[in-house]
Amino acid sequence: MATRPTPADRRALLARLLTHATDLTTTAIERMRVEVPSYGRLDTEQILPTAVSTVEQVLRTLAAESELTEPELALFTEHGKTRARQGIPVHEMFNGWRFAVRVATDETITMGRKLGLTDRQLLDLANDILAVTDSAILAVARGHLEVEFQQTLHDQQHRSDLVRGILFGTLAAAEIRFQAERYGLDSFRVYHAVRARPSAAVPAEALVRALEPAGDRPHALFAVIDGDIAGIVDTAPTVELPTAVGIGPAARLDRMEPSFLRATRAMATADAFELTGVHTLADLGLLPAVLADSEVGEELDRRYLLPLGESESAATLLDTAQHYLSNGMRVDHTAKEMGLHTNTVRYRLRRFQDLVGIDLTDPDRALEAWWALQRRRLRRTHRD
Repeated sequence: MATRPTPADRRALLARLLTHATDLTTTAIERMRVEVPSYGRLDTEQILPTAVSTVEQVLRTLAAESELTEPELALFTEHGKTRARQGIPVHEMFNGWRFAVRVATDETITMGRKLGLTDRQLLDLANDILAVTDSAILAVARGHLEVEFQQTLHDQQHRSDLVRGILFGTLAAAEIRFQAERYGLDSFRVYHAVRARPSAAVPAEALVRALEPAGDRPHALFAVIDGDIAGIVDTAPTVELPTAVGIGPAARLDRMEPSFLRATRAMATADAFELTGVHTLADLGLLPAVLADSEVGEELDRRYLLPLGESESAATLLDTAQHYLSNGMRVDHTAKEMGLHTNTVRYRLRRFQDLVGIDLTDPDRALEAWWALQRRRLRRTHRD
């Protein structure tokens, strides 16, 4: 007894299956619509045409006892693209294929037995069906993933355009409201602009997760702007982060530009002075002005730094003065921080004041010296 169907038997069985391809596919689709959620959201008429064409191609390939050619595989690739555009996730599409293959195999066995084929012969044919559909599903997956990738890029671009429009004030209020609600945001709430600098310690993806407020609805929207993570949050972040984050005051979405400018300036200042964590512009005191006002800074450099020169002893005096001013002009705290005796600190401060010609008990002169020393700190940070 033959272990495989004769060519005539095989052709007769496959020809009969081909004439029933639409009914066969409809049966599979009805099962899929019940058991696979995303298929259940579509009408049969939306699924049937492409499904029938793929079933017919599988049967023709089996009848020819050949493999799928590149043009034939392209049919399956288009099938995958169609399912992706219809919103069927790739894993549910695979589940749908399993149902279809199962229905096709069951029908093949039923019809084959009516034609007198043996179980061994039907098993061989079922294995052939699996071999062809394995090749087909790879092409289907390629098509699905291609569209999925394109949709992801499109969504990212759309999200980026929306975030930029909100932060730079280039979108009208009505357009912002419409677009924001597409992402589930409440357009009538107030939000904070935020800008954060990714680092090796906190890459962009981790930074977004850390800045996203907790909750069961969308509370934020982010995009990449000039390498930074920028966006809006409805609650100011409270997490400790080992990188610079700037946050602006709360405002409506159509009035977010000033908030973003402040967030950007706060982040730039914190990053320049190697400060980590979340900062408002107010938190940073005069440091933003130190960073931005170069003309004032240059005058203060000439007044408070140049008289001491570039020697090692000058650096020692400047370091001591900087620690002293940063410690609230407390000699004891300065000595403890620097590991020095209090008399040593007092001596160095007297030398600094004598050489520069100021009295640090004068608040105006102390502020000017602090400003010049912060600029020196900034230069040393960037040089290192």
